[in-house]
Amino acid sequence: MIKNLISKNKISCIFVFCFVLFSVLPFGARAAILYFKPDSGKYYQDETFSVQLMIDTEEDCINTVKGEIDFSKDVLEAVNFATGNSILTIWLQTPKIDQNLGKISFIGGIPGGYCGPLPGEPGELDLLLKIFFKTKREGMANLRFSEESQVLLNDGLGTPAKLTIKGAVFTILPGIPEIPKKEWQEELEKDNIPPEPFEIEIHRTPEIFEGKYFITFFTFDKQTGLDYFEVKEGKRNWEKAESPYLLEDQDLKSIIKVKAVDKAGNERLAEYIPPKKITWKDWLPWLILILIVASIIYWLWKIYTKKH
Repeated sequence: MIKNLISKNKISCIFVFCFVLFSVLPFGARAAILYFKPDSGKYYQDETFSVQLMIDTEEDCINTVKGEIDFSKDVLEAVNFATGNSILTIWLQTPKIDQNLGKISFIGGIPGGYCGPLPGEPGELDLLLKIFFKTKREGMANLRFSEESQVLLNDGLGTPAKLTIKGAVFTILPGIPEIPKKEWQEELEKDNIPPEPFEIEIHRTPEIFEGKYFITFFTFDKQTGLDYFEVKEGKRNWEKAESPYLLEDQDLKSIIKVKAVDKAGNERLAEYIPPKKITWKDWLPWLILILIVASIIYWLWKIYTKKH
């Protein structure tokens, strides 16, 4: 009896110990990793080269990435960026370059979430953004994700993922090569494909623009990325715009055109033609025709009745 009680107490103690151990130790814990590709290299002055901003979700599902990157502004100049082939399809904050502070920032979303590349999936896997740098002078150039960077899980709660960040170091050599690398220019020259087709949608809701009519539009570019949109209403001039866009013609009588332009200058046009409203002028020819037919029928009927 006593032995059984002691045995049961031992089993209970072991169970409690194991429960505490498994609760405290992070078995199976995963963390998203933000890193650069390549993370090192040697370049000469007056060259441009690209660096890919990458993420490894480690099989977690994510839906939002906030990136804050610091770079050596005295050694590098951030020339431009390309969003083509990015896993981020909605930009809550378009990538912004601040050369004076040596910072690059962006916020991108993935509707439905992203859990990592599927086996055999083609393309640039896990790519967030591609940045093009121009070398200014010799020295060591550092890139790093700041502590402000954040990745949110696709759990419906916006839970921040455990995050690991890795930096990059580049060596800028003295002198200028005979044929300097011009990766950004080469990227632009290769891009002869316009942005993806898209549609213009008209909306009106009390919460936006005080209940006035506005349009929404969205597309993406798989090569160098989108540069800007332009809108044209009727005979008005083209003007740069963002979605949503408040319409000047609140009667919706004008043809609306939206132009998407990528970084290489390729254009994609979408058009909205308002449905034609039927007025009495549209009915007039039909009324005249009906009267003519009725008159002919009446005339024939009169002739018929006289003969009989």
